[in-house]
Amino acid sequence: MSIEIIFKDVENDSIVPRLGGYSLLPENIEWPSNPNGDKLTMVLCLPTNFLNQVLNLNLPEAHILSVFTTYKKEDYFLDLITYHGDKEDLKNIKRGFTQVLLHKKGNIRNEANFLIPAQEFILGEELNIEENSDDMEFYCGSLMGKQPSLLQLENLDLDNYQFCLQIYGGDFPKEFHDIFFLSDSVGYLFLNKNGSQDEMGVFFTQCT
Repeated sequence: MSIEIIFKDVENDSIVPRLGGYSLLPENIEWPSNPNGDKLTMVLCLPTNFLNQVLNLNLPEAHILSVFTTYKKEDYFLDLITYHGDKEDLKNIKRGFTQVLLHKKGNIRNEANFLIPAQEFILGEELNIEENSDDMEFYCGSLMGKQPSLLQLENLDLDNYQFCLQIYGGDFPKEFHDIFFLSDSVGYLFLNKNGSQDEMGVFFTQCT
């Protein structure tokens, strides 16, 4: 079962599941940068209590799962965050072009060059569509749950991960429709089934 995500404006420092807004990364954790030295932009702030309740996970309570990505207004960066099955692409992403961090709640901060206006997650309709159903191909928005939509599964080396959610680039505020370079790109968040603190998950984009 997957659930549609819709969004509404919320304060940038809100302690709710949201895209954008201020990070709650504690000061003792260095702001994430990619291998090129670019500071990453935070795209998702997800309280673990919310994830545990909706997805029946067992993450540490009262923590935050933060997702960061490479983002530039002027330069091409699509290839740095996209994964369609090439092992080198996944290896490159895991080098730090996107990062998934689990941490305790800290004070609000932002050290990136950009701040995305916060949008709170509102859970919408259940999408009761089976894994191999063609109907799933018609849903191209944001969702969370058991089954992703539009994910090109050929040769994806994700056996040690479970799907968490997907975010459609067009669901970001208008000035950030290019957050994944193309407005019709979709970002996919997968979490490590082993719950490794060193590698909580992987975040990548695809465009069809």
